[in-house]
Amino acid sequence: MAASTDVTQTIDAEMKSLISQAAELVLNCEAILFTSGAGMGVGSGLGTFRGIAAGVWPPLLKHPDLDFSDMSNPGWFERKQGNSKEHDTANFGYAFWAYRYNAYTSATPHMGYKIAKKWNHLNNVKHAFSFTSNIDGHWIKSGWDESLTLECHGSIHYMQCIKPCCETIWKTDNALNLQVDPETDCVIDALPKCSFCKRLARPNVLMFGDGTYVDRRLNEQRENYNKFRANIKEIKGRLLIIELGAGTAVPTVRMESEATYEDPKLSADFIRINPLKERSFMNNYYQNRSKGRLLEIPLDALTALTMIDKMITDKVN
Repeated sequence: MAASTDVTQTIDAEMKSLISQAAELVLNCEAILFTSGAGMGVGSGLGTFRGIAAGVWPPLLKHPDLDFSDMSNPGWFERKQGNSKEHDTANFGYAFWAYRYNAYTSATPHMGYKIAKKWNHLNNVKHAFSFTSNIDGHWIKSGWDESLTLECHGSIHYMQCIKPCCETIWKTDNALNLQVDPETDCVIDALPKCSFCKRLARPNVLMFGDGTYVDRRLNEQRENYNKFRANIKEIKGRLLIIELGAGTAVPTVRMESEATYEDPKLSADFIRINPLKERSFMNNYYQNRSKGRLLEIPLDALTALTMIDKMITDKVN
């Protein structure tokens, strides 16, 4: 599932100026909100499933009529079970999630996560939070405080009943570590089951067209996020939003960044980081609704964080 950005990232005088300005914003803020999408995981060898860094699940190459969105649909868990060459069973759907689970759990979070954690402990930073659409759990795996994280699409590290029969979720452990028949691309192990009703169990991930997602953990995380925002307003602190690799296909993260930036109750600056130059741009509508500074940096997340961190070191030494 490894992928590269395939983008020539030019480090010229203009880019160096942007990096220097970004470092100043980090050093002068009182709170940081990291918002991140699939592009944040590219530095860890993870594909985005879309765009220039897409990592394709190999069986999809056999099915031009199926894509990532089709496979990330809870309808697969309701299909008949069986090892079928027709790829029309629940076992084929579970093979997709077994692939994703293996990719996410075997990858090591890149250095950018540690840099973010380091900035959290700068003397000027009183509050920090991570809002992410990624289900890989890498913010928490890297040592980021779980109480300072909102995974808006859930996490592959938790399971739930497919019905669901209750609001309980539980840790995945190895439930998705499943063997797949290379001839049929279907899971051949027993499919994971709910501990309570013995129906099938599925990842606690918000999928496309998902009406059965259990949002109990998400709601708890959202309470923590609301506290973070309330704390900033209480201290009347300067907030810095750092958006990392958030795409436009599922714009949840970009919308959160932009809504926070234009919130009249917050004093916010905004750094948007995306290797595609056109995706690093900010809509003029939002630019005109905030008095804060905006930087658009066309680099991948890991490169940008590394360069900004080096610039911070140079400025404080």
